[in-house]
Amino acid sequence: MSRAAVRVGVGNRFSYDGEVVEVVEFAGTQAGGAVVLKDGRGQLLRLAVKELLLSERARIIPDGPGPASDNPQETAAVVLARLDADERERMLERAAHVREALTGFRSGSVKLPMEGEPRAAYAAGEPMA
Repeated sequence: MSRAAVRVGVGNRFSYDGEVVEVVEFAGTQAGGAVVLKDGRGQLLRLAVKELLLSERARIIPDGPGPASDNPQETAAVVLARLDADERERMLERAAHVREALTGFRSGSVKLPMEGEPRAAYAAGEPMA
């Protein structure tokens, strides 16, 4: 299984060997970066960042909803990257229409209008129905 890019900072929580740990410090070493983890009992553990991010023993605990490293489904970016040119064009057209319905502009921004925007049916104040 491939892993997504993860930013590691003080306060990130991981499950490491089945125990919840929190990153409390970064430490530089001659061999590379290391993190200091604190478990639920207050015990500290120094671990190479590489071990934390690449080991099957560690799993990030997300702060909130959203993609996580152990989700059974692919993230939107992975799914969209697999589209062929025709599928991508249809998806971009549909996304532009949704942005136009929501904002009046296919770009989604009043600062980036296309010629003739906003169209009367999508002007501010018009019902979305």
